[in-house]
Amino acid sequence: MEVIVTRAWRRAAVVALPFVLAWAAVLAVYAALRDRLPDRLATHFGPGGQADGFTGLGAFLPVATTLLLLSGLIAAALAYRSLSAPGAQRMLVAMAYGTAVLLGYLHIVTLWVNASAARAADVTLPLWHLALSFAAAGAVGWVGWLLAGRGDAPADEPGEEAGPRLPLAKGEAAVWTHTVGSPVLAVLGVGTTLLGVVLAVAADTGAETALIVIGLISAALSRCRVTVDRRGLSVAPWFTPRPRLRISLGRIKEATSREARALSLGGWGYRIQPGRSALVLRSGDALFLRLVTGKEFVVTVDDAATAAALLNTLVERDRTATGARG
Repeated sequence: MEVIVTRAWRRAAVVALPFVLAWAAVLAVYAALRDRLPDRLATHFGPGGQADGFTGLGAFLPVATTLLLLSGLIAAALAYRSLSAPGAQRMLVAMAYGTAVLLGYLHIVTLWVNASAARAADVTLPLWHLALSFAAAGAVGWVGWLLAGRGDAPADEPGEEAGPRLPLAKGEAAVWTHTVGSPVLAVLGVGTTLLGVVLAVAADTGAETALIVIGLISAALSRCRVTVDRRGLSVAPWFTPRPRLRISLGRIKEATSREARALSLGGWGYRIQPGRSALVLRSGDALFLRLVTGKEFVVTVDDAATAAALLNTLVERDRTATGARG
């Protein structure tokens, strides 16, 4: 257990490191240019590169610190909570490295273009800086992808054995329901919402509304109730029956259960991949539905084996009833 915890902390540190380095670089540039900066900084620029949003000099560092270090904390929490091997976290590492460089570059170039400006309103940001920032983020993200390693092949591919069945007497009804939470989505939701609120209060960046919306959606999805009954499978937020995702019995070909890694399913939240969609709340036990269309739906939930067995029984009963009516 101690080894597992040590590795988890090491993963978190590797993912958080680029954000800390980017913050240190911003801090160093701020200290070097402090005497040349105006009292009001241009921090937002329009399509032509002309300044159209401003932040007080004293608020710049707190905002930059919150944006960089809170982003690093969220990324580190995702890495720490993951049960995947480091190689399976390549996308997370690549995104962390790329995002840190992008944020760090944009803060540094903002300080640079403000240096020696007589008025913040006269500051412009050449658009080639945006292209260069994305190029640098992509290059460093690729380095993070390579450093993460290839890793082992995921051990959650579906087996060929028939799905389990739950014995039910003729006319007997049964309902299975379970609530599952996601600490990762909860941290992400609260952190992103707070970041949006801080930006809305301290600076006009244009991104605060999107951050708040994303944060609230993530927080709402951080705990869901999964139900199997005579109507099929349904998933809804634990505090309200709507909005609800429902898959009817007629759409299900077979249900199975097995262990799944969050990152091998595309990450946390509602994920869409070729031939598969998934609601991923955590790594661990998961319910896999093979649909009549040939596609697959996955939801991570405890006691998925019982849910799969009940679904297979209900699907079989529904097919028999449909055939008798036909």
